[in-house]
Amino acid sequence: MRNKRKSISLLGWIIGALLLIYLGVFCYLNLCKYAQHVDSDIAAEALLAREIWVEKDITPNDWISSTERRIIGMPTVAAVFYGITGSMQTAAGITCVLLGAILLGIFYFFLRKLSLSRPASITALLVLCALPINGFRNEGQMVPFVALLLFLFAEYYAFHGIFLFFNILFYLKLKENRQMTRKTFLEWLVLFVAAVLLNCGGQRCLQVIILPLLVVEVIALFMESGHLRQKLPGGRYLATAYVGSLVLAFLVSCLYGGRGDYAVYLLQPGEAVEKLLLGVPAALLENFGLVGNAKVGSFASLMQLLVWVFLILLGYGLWYVFRKNKESTDRQKDALTILLASVGVTAFIIGITSAEAAHYYFFMAWFAAAVLVAVMVDHMSEGQPVFAGLILTAVALFAVLNLKYTYYEAATTQDNLKEYQEVADYLTEAGIDYGYAEFWDAERICLITDGRVTMGHSYTMASLSGYWWLTSTKWYPPTLPTEMRTAYVVRTEMREAFEQQFPEGEAPILEYENEKLAVYVGDRNYVEL
Repeated sequence: MRNKRKSISLLGWIIGALLLIYLGVFCYLNLCKYAQHVDSDIAAEALLAREIWVEKDITPNDWISSTERRIIGMPTVAAVFYGITGSMQTAAGITCVLLGAILLGIFYFFLRKLSLSRPASITALLVLCALPINGFRNEGQMVPFVALLLFLFAEYYAFHGIFLFFNILFYLKLKENRQMTRKTFLEWLVLFVAAVLLNCGGQRCLQVIILPLLVVEVIALFMESGHLRQKLPGGRYLATAYVGSLVLAFLVSCLYGGRGDYAVYLLQPGEAVEKLLLGVPAALLENFGLVGNAKVGSFASLMQLLVWVFLILLGYGLWYVFRKNKESTDRQKDALTILLASVGVTAFIIGITSAEAAHYYFFMAWFAAAVLVAVMVDHMSEGQPVFAGLILTAVALFAVLNLKYTYYEAATTQDNLKEYQEVADYLTEAGIDYGYAEFWDAERICLITDGRVTMGHSYTMASLSGYWWLTSTKWYPPTLPTEMRTAYVVRTEMREAFEQQFPEGEAPILEYENEKLAVYVGDRNYVEL
């Protein structure tokens, strides 16, 4: 038994070392490879940070949002670093490193508050960092989308994760202590204000945090009261009041008029059933990196098969925690229930509405998976040390394999977006300050030039007109003059369509072209919002 414990201790040190390697890779990618892997959605975050600093306004009036107009977000923090460094790339990189570190630190704090051991908690952190695999590629993008959302480049959902962990712990505290103190009141007030600010940015907070807590609390009250036949102690309703205050925070945030106008519709029953049974499960699997299209026997197929094994382990973990293992604390079970409810509520909302069943909307599934692994490792280390050692070995082995599969190429690539870099270099050398392209090209080029060239965007370059999406009104006439030297960056396959919209002899002149993009330059700005 002593030898088994020593083996588990050694595996714990290996897990810790691998976690440090992953954190180093994330830092390096953010600080040194930002422009090698950026897409326009990610670039827009850095561009907004610049606008926030320049306009000295958290929600600049000139900025056109997409589906969310966030008050709290990565650009808010990055704006400060942009003011210090004057570089969008550096500011965004530093911010993502900082917020990613805070997210991991608070997740570790959350796990320890669930009475999980230090080795089990560190294992959960490595699961969160290493187990999402690069199951697909988007124009050379070499990082798994879940890790990208939490630790790399964009930081879309870091604040939501941080807020969820604090909410779960505070909710459990109220359920257990059932008393109001000055400290409890101050914590409640801070979380309420944070809920208002997060909800002002959109409905993601309602979907992944507030509604799951509401569902769990309603079911808990129903069960604890003997199906509403017994009266509960008055202090028990403090937790209910807190969940109600979060709902109130959402209603208060609805008074804020800055939200994006993103219409979502209820589906017909047949469509909803099909989406719930097929679309949502497929998105959940894709969230773990399972997308198929890997040749059997290849390294990619091995990685995806290992993810299937991991999912089977998670299924066993659910049975182990909720059915077999009597040592799991109520806190651990309650926290897991809320995390699973978050995934379930998201699945239901997406399943019955016209919202896209995008894999990254299920990012909370990774937190649930990491907690499950931590609970199994923690409790099996005593009673079933061999199985605990197997789990630790599997996590460590997968982490090593994923460093090779996903992150080695991500960290070593030098020409991932070569064609965009070539266009950026040409525009900079030609002294062109403003230009236009379709959205997926425009923001990316602007970020690669680090703001030396500002790129607005047209919905299509075959019919020039401003695209009302993640852009600034300052980048178009009438704010800009109509008579000005302007570049138009066009996909090579769109060249003919672009030229045909101009009267003969009036089209901008083709000045540069590579395999993917063509740059036209003219003395007139044709793009208006």
